[in-house]
Amino acid sequence: MEKDTTQDGNKDTEAAIRSAAEQWVRSFNSTPHSLFIKLYESGDEITEITPHENDEDDYSGFLPAWGTLWSFDNVLDNKWLEEDGGLQAMADCGFRIYRQEDYDYIFGIDGYGYDFYEAHWIPLYKARGLQWHQYS
Repeated sequence: MEKDTTQDGNKDTEAAIRSAAEQWVRSFNSTPHSLFIKLYESGDEITEITPHENDEDDYSGFLPAWGTLWSFDNVLDNKWLEEDGGLQAMADCGFRIYRQEDYDYIFGIDGYGYDFYEAHWIPLYKARGLQWHQYS
C-alpha cells in the first residue's frame, strides 16, 4: 500500500518524476534558435500555432526567448500533439508551438532564468500522461 504523502509530498516520487522527465526531454531533437531565424529570413514559412487564451497574449518576439527549440523524436508524442489535445496541453505548460515544413512541429520556451523542469517539462510530462517514473 502506498503511503499518503499529500501534506509534504513524496520526495522519492518527485525525484523519480523529475528523472523520468529529464530522460524524456533528452530524447527530443534540439535545434538552435538561430537556424530557424535563418530559415525564416530565407523565405521558409514558420507558423506559430500556439493556442492563445485571448488576443492580449503578447510575446516579445517571433520566436521564444530561449535559444533552443525542440521537436519530438517519437511518433506517439507527435500523435498526442496532433490528435489528443496535446497542442492545448503544451500551451498550458508554457510552450510556444510552431509548424515548419522540414521540422514539422517545433516548440520552445519564452523565458529564462528559472528551473525549466519545474515550470515546463515536468508539467508537460504529467500532461502527456507518461508513467515512466513508476518503473525506474
